[in-house]
Amino acid sequence: MSRGTLRADRARIRSTSRARRRAEAAEVRRFTRDARRRRIVAAVAGGFLVVSVATPVLLAVSPAFAVRTITVTGGDAALAGRVRSALSPEVGVPIALVDGGDVTTRIAAVAGVRSFSLARLPPGTLAVQVVPRTPVAQVRAGAAYALVDAAGVTLRTSTGRIAGTPLVTATAGSRAFTAAADVIESLPAALAPRVRTVAAPTPDAVRLTLADGRLVLWGSADDGPAKAAALSAALVHVGKSAHRIDVSVPGSVAVG
Repeated sequence: MSRGTLRADRARIRSTSRARRRAEAAEVRRFTRDARRRRIVAAVAGGFLVVSVATPVLLAVSPAFAVRTITVTGGDAALAGRVRSALSPEVGVPIALVDGGDVTTRIAAVAGVRSFSLARLPPGTLAVQVVPRTPVAQVRAGAAYALVDAAGVTLRTSTGRIAGTPLVTATAGSRAFTAAADVIESLPAALAPRVRTVAAPTPDAVRLTLADGRLVLWGSADDGPAKAAALSAALVHVGKSAHRIDVSVPGSVAVG
């Protein structure tokens, strides 16, 4: 082999080695650059996730999101005032930390509320929708009178008879009282104001005493609308001559 050929072969080897080293160096730089890029992207994404999760939580429990206003709808002004007063300890509490059990306990202590729903309205409002209890009768409460709903829950008391509601002579909450309350609720608007007292020795022996003194034997609370219609008709046709009207069997009214 000539010297010229040998020199040419050595030159080609050196050139090939340099090219290979340049390629390897470029590959190393590309790999490390991609790895750095992935680490940066992962770090940014992780930071964004922490911020996106933590920010609402921090805002929700911050003083900026504390309860400032309590709105109450569904009842009259007096009932709304009592509900707001009962919930006053929640003012200043971060809205996300208002405990539903505590709210239920506080509203349950307000006698006029039958049920309620609660909504948290950021940044600082508790909105309460109440269903009020409806008075149907009054009962004796010692020396006073208690205005009660159909479940026998006391809404208020008075030292004297409460106008506009009949007196039930049965223990509030008893089966006899429930029957009497059912009868009162079945009375039409034209007849209800004429009922002064309702006695219920048993759930099947409800008796009404009208404002003019006449006695109405009603029986059980069953067939309330039919009995009410029979009583209304009897009051028209018999006038004041009958002192006792029996509508316990509405298809066969007896007067005496």
